[in-house]
Amino acid sequence: MARITTEEKEQKKKMMDERIFQLFLSEGWEAVTYDRLAKELNLRKSSIQSYYPKSIAFATALQGRIFPIVIQKLNFKSKQQFIESWLAAYSDEQCHIFKEVVKMLLNNIIKSSTSPHSLKAIMRLQNLLAQNIGEEEAGKTIKIVLGETLYIQMQQ
Repeated sequence: MARITTEEKEQKKKMMDERIFQLFLSEGWEAVTYDRLAKELNLRKSSIQSYYPKSIAFATALQGRIFPIVIQKLNFKSKQQFIESWLAAYSDEQCHIFKEVVKMLLNNIIKSSTSPHSLKAIMRLQNLLAQNIGEEEAGKTIKIVLGETLYIQMQQ
């Protein structure tokens, strides 16, 4: 079997990243699975696993593309406005992307080893908020919204 070139490997990764991104946008994080990708891309699961060794690695396909969408939904001016905008965005059925991102982050955080990408995303939000309300208050606020979100998720 012939080996693929570095360029072909990069093209294949871009193609898989794009499908992951589209699946995520249209159906959410739970739709992004090895089985689903293998079927839709007509690839073996083992081929996909060579690019994404664990399912959490699918999140790399979303890097740089989702954060701008998420922060548009949030108001960073005050603690209360941030909390209210977070909860409103999470409950907005018209735009499920925010909820899907938060669910993905929570799933990744709860796992035994938190993904560095998930941690980085949370810290980016906290740092943006800290610019307006200070570091300590931003940390407390992030804890509040994550707790509120987890509580809402438990009730669904």
